[in-house]
Amino acid sequence: MARARALSAAAGALALAALVTCHEGAADSTAGVAPTDVAQAGDAPDTRPPWQRIDVPSLAACGICHLAVHDEWEASLHHRAWTNRNVRDETGDFAQAGCRPCHSPMPVLATGLDHAPKFRDFNQPDGVHCLSCHGLADGVAAARDLPDAPCRPKYTPAFLTAQSCWPCHEPTHHAFQEYDRSDAKALGLRCADCHMPPAADRPGRSHGPNGGLNPDFVKRALAWSCALEGGDVVVTLRNRTGHRFPGEIPSRIFQVRVDVGGEEPRYVTFRKPGKTETRADDRLDVNETKTLRFPVAADAKDVRVTLLFKPFPLLPDEAAFRIGEWSPPAK
Repeated sequence: MARARALSAAAGALALAALVTCHEGAADSTAGVAPTDVAQAGDAPDTRPPWQRIDVPSLAACGICHLAVHDEWEASLHHRAWTNRNVRDETGDFAQAGCRPCHSPMPVLATGLDHAPKFRDFNQPDGVHCLSCHGLADGVAAARDLPDAPCRPKYTPAFLTAQSCWPCHEPTHHAFQEYDRSDAKALGLRCADCHMPPAADRPGRSHGPNGGLNPDFVKRALAWSCALEGGDVVVTLRNRTGHRFPGEIPSRIFQVRVDVGGEEPRYVTFRKPGKTETRADDRLDVNETKTLRFPVAADAKDVRVTLLFKPFPLLPDEAAFRIGEWSPPAK
C-alpha cells in the first residue's frame, strides 16, 4: 500500500518533468522519472531535494528514479534491520538501546566512519535507509559526480572503501577486527566486493540480499572436502570469508552432520555465543582451515556427511541451507 501511494504521488509529479533535469544515462530501468514532489497521500508535494528526505520511505526519497535498486534493497536485511523478528526477539524489541542506532541509522558519513551512527528515531520501518549510507549535506555519496542530476551524486572516496561499513558492523559485532586479519583485506577486497557484487541486469552493484539469508551466497563462504582415511571420515573446512563463519550474530549456526547407517546422527556445531553465554566462540576464524575426524566402523554402511547452515535458531535440519553433501564412493 505504501508503495502504491508513493508511486501514485510520483505520477502526479510527472507533469513537472519538463522542469526537472533527470539522470542522463541513469543506472536503472526507471531513468527519466522525476523524483521531486513525491508525497504521501493527502500531503502537499515534497519540494525538498532528495538528500533531505530521510524522514520519508526510501521509495519516495530515492526509489522513483532508482526503482530497480530500491527493489533489491527492499528484499535485503538492510531494509528489514528494524522490523526483522529475529532481531526484535534478540533485543527485546530494541529495549537494548545500544542496538537502535545501527538498525535505524542517520547518515553514517555525517558522524564519521570511525563512530557508530546516530539513532534515527523516526521512519524506523525503513531500517537502513538509502540515505543512511548515501546521505550527504548537499547531495548523495556516489562513485562519480553528476552535478545536474536531481539527487546531485558526488564522488566520495571514503564511501567506496570498506570503512563505510565500520560504523554499524564494528562497534558491537567486531567484524572489522576480523576483517583486518583476513586474506580478503590483504588481497584488497572490500566488504562490497562480496556482499554487493555487480548487478546482473543493470550497471552498478547489487543492493540485494547477499548475506546470511541467501543460500547460494552462503555456499560460497566455505571450501570443503571429505575423505575416508583409515577408520575415520575426515572433513576439512576452509573459511573463505573476510570474517568469522558463520557470521557476526548468534542466530547464525553452521553444523557438520555425519550419518552412519541406522545410528544417531553426529553433529559438530559452530556458532557465536550470545552475550550472556560463557562458552567459547567456536566459529571458523578468518583464513582458518579446520579438520574434523569422525571414527566409523570398517563395515559401516550408508555413510553421509551434510553441511548445514541455519540462519535462525532452532531451525530443523530439513529447513536448513545445504552447503554440501558427501558419501564415499561405492566399493
